[in-house]
Amino acid sequence: MTQIHQSSSSGLTRAKKRRMRPELILGIALVVPGIALAVVFKLVPLVRAFILSLYHTRGFEEPKFAFLANYASMFKDPVFVTSFKNAALVFVTLPVWIFLPLVLALLIFQRSPGWKLFRAVYFLPYMIAPIVVGIMFRQILAPDGPLNAFLIFIGLAPLAIEWLNGATSALFSLTAVALWSFFGLGVLTYLSGLSTVPDEVIEAARLDGAGFWRLLIEIVTPLLKPVIGYWTVLCTSSMLIWMFPLIYALTRGGPGSATMLPEYLVFTTTFEFLNRGKGAAIGMALFVFAAIVSAFVVRRMYAEGKASK
Repeated sequence: MTQIHQSSSSGLTRAKKRRMRPELILGIALVVPGIALAVVFKLVPLVRAFILSLYHTRGFEEPKFAFLANYASMFKDPVFVTSFKNAALVFVTLPVWIFLPLVLALLIFQRSPGWKLFRAVYFLPYMIAPIVVGIMFRQILAPDGPLNAFLIFIGLAPLAIEWLNGATSALFSLTAVALWSFFGLGVLTYLSGLSTVPDEVIEAARLDGAGFWRLLIEIVTPLLKPVIGYWTVLCTSSMLIWMFPLIYALTRGGPGSATMLPEYLVFTTTFEFLNRGKGAAIGMALFVFAAIVSAFVVRRMYAEGKASK
């Protein structure tokens, strides 16, 4: 009897293995292309950049092994320090990047007055290429551009400043343009999250007398914590690597180094000063900084998620 039971069990096991084999092959076939692309387009360039950062290269001279000399030179460079200070100032605006799209998404989701207009136009800025956005706003923010003309027309002439020529106003203008260009993706992301919120929860909050802001803070924000966490990480990485075309079109890092951010410094060091080794070192520093910041944000959101449970 035991022998019959064992033979039937082994037969079931073999049948199960036969069924699993095609599923395993399919799973491998689906995963391998993604891994291969990640290795070819992400891991290999990263390793090559690290190797290049260990060499001294000037123009078309033969590369010479310099070990950590490029990193030492990088940290002594005042422009490098300024670029990360500017990045820190941009990060101060991160709460606006996170919650402004959430407010607009909830307005559209609730069908507040004007929601059809918002729904029609909110994604348009993101669809425009960043380099085109930069060229467009360079004209808008010019001293004799439409923005200053409008401010003078409505009696706010003292606010009609040279937006791209002041140390503070240039960085503020760059950040505002980047937010305008990027927030549509945030609205779309939050609308996707709001579609998963049960209607009963929203209705119960309204019956309880919750207004828009109470609904946003006490109901929507806790329910969308995973979505907010994802959007926060995306904004963090975008601030560090996505603003290059805007800087190139708007300010070229100026005036002085007022709008110099690490990603633009990599470009100027590598292609304008032809110092590929130091440019690679700055790129590696940017990669490490972005990884640390993203890991911190993810860890914090994960800890808050566990605490809420």
